[in-house]
Amino acid sequence: MGVKVEVNSEERVVPAQSQEKNSGTAPDTNWLKAHILITREVNHLLLEVREESELFKRICELLAGLEFIRFAWIVLAEKETFGVTPIAHSGFENGYLRSVKVTWDDSQADPGPTGAAIRTGEPVVVRDICGDPRHAPWREEAVRRGYASSAAVPLVHEGEVVGILNVYSHLPDAFDPEEMAFLAEIAGDIALGIKRLRLERKLDETVVRLRQMLYGTVEALSRMLELRDPYTAGHQMRVARLACAIAREMGWAEDRVEGLRLAALLHDIGKMAIPAEILTAPRRLTEPELQLIRLHPVLGFEVLKGIEFPWPVSQAMLQHHERMDGSGYPNGLRGETIIPEARILGVADVVESMASHRPYRAALGMEAALEEISRNSGILYDPQVVEACLVVCRNNPGVLVQD
Repeated sequence: MGVKVEVNSEERVVPAQSQEKNSGTAPDTNWLKAHILITREVNHLLLEVREESELFKRICELLAGLEFIRFAWIVLAEKETFGVTPIAHSGFENGYLRSVKVTWDDSQADPGPTGAAIRTGEPVVVRDICGDPRHAPWREEAVRRGYASSAAVPLVHEGEVVGILNVYSHLPDAFDPEEMAFLAEIAGDIALGIKRLRLERKLDETVVRLRQMLYGTVEALSRMLELRDPYTAGHQMRVARLACAIAREMGWAEDRVEGLRLAALLHDIGKMAIPAEILTAPRRLTEPELQLIRLHPVLGFEVLKGIEFPWPVSQAMLQHHERMDGSGYPNGLRGETIIPEARILGVADVVESMASHRPYRAALGMEAALEEISRNSGILYDPQVVEACLVVCRNNPGVLVQD
């Protein structure tokens, strides 16, 4: 009997250990090699695969690559219905799973190998499918497909049987103690993979919930500012939309764009400390009032600097009025000392502000805004950001239109 194993897309065929165990002799080295190769490949899968169904499928494929295994399948135990759900299989199945109905509740005197393994948490070996009464309900279908013996090995997760690894051989009595020890090791690896993947899924779900809470909080803060300054309602949202579009045009990764969006939604939060009568004054501001307004990046930074965002949110907010030639505020930063997020925010903020109505003037329009950033590209504004902004606004003239 030979063993066919595919490892890293390379098919290897080695002779398997003879069914007749020679008492007192060492195990066949090729048999050991085949099992070691599969165990190693399973361990690789545990590190690589991100979905349970994919893990189960590929492990079934590995096991079915053993020449003495005709068919391998994995089921999950359903606690509510006391049934099973086949998740993955490989080998010669030929419709067998459609004929198999497994239940494992107490009403079944003999639930069959799979049901018994779920109930007891112990492996069940059927050495001769033709003669073993435990396989009677499925014997005809099994024999028709050339199955002669089988093994059902529990998958135990946190002390509970969550599924079964089933393997069938065309040879009678194929699953001796050595094979069962090997299958038990594989089942343990599968259970470990289930644990890791389910923990990762829970972690991912927690991260999603936390991000939703974060965005909800940020948007609530943004709306609070709009209540104090109704003339600029939607400004931060529109700046966020344009800034993200610019960043994507520049090829930024989505995770980095996400951080930029948060910074944009919060970039004017410091204005909550500015008197409303100044924010909404229907006239040109006096110089002292302008100086007060220019404090808003610092005031916002002081609010957020203690929050450990995974992105430079507070710095982007602090620097979004800095300019490439050093003429901006609050710190007169120049060129590359201004972080990229702030350079994008600066352009998006100017474009949105000029294109929108303000209490002291009517909207100047998009063309005037684009003319402003084009004329001052490389002087006040980062040329790459300006170029990306022009592409975005010309390809999508409605980018600032509120949803």
